[in-house]
Amino acid sequence: MKGNPEEKRLRVLVVDDDPSIVTVVTAVLRGEGFDVLEATSGEEGLELARTGSPDAVLLDIMMPGIGGFEVYRRLRLDPETADIPVMFLTASISPEHMSRSTEMRASGYIIKPFSPRALVSALKETCRLRGESNIVLKSF
Repeated sequence: MKGNPEEKRLRVLVVDDDPSIVTVVTAVLRGEGFDVLEATSGEEGLELARTGSPDAVLLDIMMPGIGGFEVYRRLRLDPETADIPVMFLTASISPEHMSRSTEMRASGYIIKPFSPRALVSALKETCRLRGESNIVLKSF
């Protein structure tokens, strides 16, 4: 991307075991100026969180192998990833899941199917609250 060298594109890690969800979310976010990292398993998501330096993570809860809550717990235990904002992006409308995400202090809980505009807005707000500045994103 051309522009001021001080400008930064936000990098979001999308972790979901459904490749079609990853594809859709990636297309929405790239269309809004985000850099996107993609993972289709909890294991892959943990590795990309460590190596890809994401500014935020969108994380599915219900995945085979390492589920979203366990991925979140491991991210918080690792000093390299402990401060990355995590938003759950899930089909679960379970009150227990919603309550658990709040107790874990997740940055958000977005239910699939989601509004692309609401998703982008929530990510922008999360990263703004984290203190990211000089961010280059398209406006609505």
